Amino acid sequence: MFQPPNFSPRRRLALNGVGALLVSTSLLAVGCSHPSIGTGSGGNTSNDTGGSGDSPGNTGGSGQSNGGTGGSGQSNGGTGGSSVMILDGGSGDGTGGTAPAKSACNDDPNQQKALSYTPGFTLSAADKTAADNAVSSMDLTTKIKQLRGPNTSGYDDIFRTEDAGGVKGFQFRDGPRGVNLDAVKGSGKGYSTVFPVAASRGATFDVDLEYKLGQAMGDELIASGATMLLAPTVNILRHPAWGRAQETYGEDSFLLGRLGSAYTVGVQEYAPACVKHYAANNVERDRATDVAAMDEQTLQEVYARHFGMIIQDTGVACVMAAYNLVDNGSGAKNCTQSKHLLTDILRTQYGFQGMVLSDWWAMPGGQSAPQNTWADNAREAITAGMDMELPWNLQFQGLSSLTGIEPTVTTSAQRVVETKYRFKVNSTSGAIGLKKPTSQFDSGSFSITNADDHIALAEKAAIEGTVLLKNDGNVLPIKSDVKTVAVIGTQVNWSTRGTNASGTINFSADARIGDLGSSRVNADPAKTISPCKGFKDQAPSSVTVVCGDGSAGAGMAKNADVIVVVAGLTPEDEGEEYTITPEDADRGASLALDGKSGGKAQNDFINMIATANPGKPIAVILQAGSAIDVSSFVSKVSALVMAWYPGQSGGAALAKLFYGKDKSGAAVNFSGKLPITWPASLADEPTFSGSNHITQMGYYLGYRWFDTQKKTPLYAFGAGLSYTTFEYSNLVVPCSTATAKSVVKVSVDVKNTGTVDGEEIVMLFAGYPGSKNSNRAAAGYKELKGFQRVALKAGEKARVTIPVRVSDLWYWDTAAKASKVEPGMVKVMVGGSSDKLPLSDSFTVQ
Repeated sequence: MFQPPNFSPRRRLALNGVGALLVSTSLLAVGCSHPSIGTGSGGNTSNDTGGSGDSPGNTGGSGQSNGGTGGSGQSNGGTGGSSVMILDGGSGDGTGGTAPAKSACNDDPNQQKALSYTPGFTLSAADKTAADNAVSSMDLTTKIKQLRGPNTSGYDDIFRTEDAGGVKGFQFRDGPRGVNLDAVKGSGKGYSTVFPVAASRGATFDVDLEYKLGQAMGDELIASGATMLLAPTVNILRHPAWGRAQETYGEDSFLLGRLGSAYTVGVQEYAPACVKHYAANNVERDRATDVAAMDEQTLQEVYARHFGMIIQDTGVACVMAAYNLVDNGSGAKNCTQSKHLLTDILRTQYGFQGMVLSDWWAMPGGQSAPQNTWADNAREAITAGMDMELPWNLQFQGLSSLTGIEPTVTTSAQRVVETKYRFKVNSTSGAIGLKKPTSQFDSGSFSITNADDHIALAEKAAIEGTVLLKNDGNVLPIKSDVKTVAVIGTQVNWSTRGTNASGTINFSADARIGDLGSSRVNADPAKTISPCKGFKDQAPSSVTVVCGDGSAGAGMAKNADVIVVVAGLTPEDEGEEYTITPEDADRGASLALDGKSGGKAQNDFINMIATANPGKPIAVILQAGSAIDVSSFVSKVSALVMAWYPGQSGGAALAKLFYGKDKSGAAVNFSGKLPITWPASLADEPTFSGSNHITQMGYYLGYRWFDTQKKTPLYAFGAGLSYTTFEYSNLVVPCSTATAKSVVKVSVDVKNTGTVDGEEIVMLFAGYPGSKNSNRAAAGYKELKGFQRVALKAGEKARVTIPVRVSDLWYWDTAAKASKVEPGMVKVMVGGSSDKLPLSDSFTVQ
């Protein structure tokens, strides 16, 4: 049976697309001999986007020395990874020679080491022995204490486990947009760095940056005294109505797997990470009883694949079992009780060696489960492979009454204790974690300090993740002759019945940083930049910025040269279930601004501004977790920008993008691309949730749904404009044939054909013409299998190489109950978005 590859520990190098090692483009494939490409002049550069040829964390340097020769230890990485080599600086075409003839690509002996950015699972012999000794000295009661929360029922004490047997309990903190210091006993409302939400970071397609964000959050986690970060969130964004859309990277399994891996590696340089929510958890309404119904191929390829990537690439410490039930045709089973999910897939298929914990109160019946069900529920869960119930000592109390359960309890306790020793969070006194943090923790204010470098990272992520969707007449960047810019919006009241919270958002004056659920993070107001403040702080000396809301803002717009309207969603519009109510957490039947309340205040305001200011440049900034229905106003405005929830530095990032430069005069350009498909109408999407608590989840979603249904979205997956343009040419797929263990190193030239510097995200998709599998045989079907961010000066050209491991093209053969690589043609398509793939070629899998 073919198994998705398990990656060996290698030097940690920057992972972009499907790989990590910088390779010379004259060495296009190991095990695939053919003439090398002539590269002409150009070569050494530090213009790439961050460290692909160096260790992650360095800023630039990828592609040095003509793309490098593999570097120290790199040629041993085997197949290499995505790389960028500058061909010329604009004076010539930079190419030489002719394209190589294709040849057969054989097995690559190092094929499974292609992702050497990530370390895989590592546990030293000393830590293994120490954990073994600790567990062997525990009695059954002490072992069970390792597997559950404390003896309490207080809601302010739900993020820890107890010390037991001389081993420290866990102190949990939620992510993924920063370390949540708000939801722990006695914390008050402490501050930590608020990064852009994961949806925004998905739009960066920047794996190196996501690695650094993981490092920053791991650093702040350890500084705060906590010992496990409950992140990354890699739920598939199956539909834009999901209330927690902002918490995940997007709709595509491959993208989630790559970004989630990079983030996890960064966190786990400090402490254990827990990837969540497994599996098929993407409806908030009645999430504890909703059944995700699908066939086995859909479960394997769409909802489990990216968890497997993160497990194998990173050796992630922990997987969180979700609230919902999954029915793959064999009957509905809670994720916490599913042996198929937790053992067959996680441990047997993907080789997971870490621990599984429940989402909070995710066991059947939650905190209301009758006591006479506890023992049976506990036996089923721990036998299925779930090691820890949270947040309290609740149903796992039943373990102590079960006969013959101690060997299973010992196995689970061993996993938990090994995790603690592996990450040096086992000691009940002294320092914790694998690294000493650079940030600091002020216990008086319960806040992170000395983290200015993290705030700078948050701004960089906001710049890279903000997506320019429309720019008629090139009204952006704001022109040098502009004298007055009006930054305006409306005030919107909101309330969340679940937590009895309420407030008013002034969209131009307030920094929108996201949901108030478990992912909430509090930003220091003194270091938080709203749109209004950002536009004022970054304005050239010749520009006056005025800010207002409602009628005052409308009056300011009449006297402005450029109008910026800031709009978006509130915590009432989208959020985690418990913050609102189970029936209201998702966005419901409308994706419009103010859609849940049925109001039209923001739409009416934008239309009123457009009508009152004909011919004047009007740009609308949207802040939300997913797509918004813009049909009522998009044709009436000049520019449309998706800012997501851009974190505490979002206002500065937006201003720099709009001005096209920062205060020093350095160029700043849009480069974000949608990690989702933005529908023209909600009716174009598949059904979001079903009746009787059963939601049918089909194989096709996102761009694959739109492609196979022949529907045209408003904005495609990968859509995003720049202040410059890019041209693709000279696609080379070097293999005529390949085996299931080959690596096909696809390369393409990308040229900045505009007049300003910019960054392009190169995307590689694979299709399967003639496939015998009905799902993949559908007309128009394709799937993302690589991406690479490349920085190019005006007129500059680069050769981008993205290796495709044939083993990554696996599908699930339901009849054989196995993953397989299908023989036959593979069509390779390269371009800037799912609907703009100008170049294609193919190879054949033997």
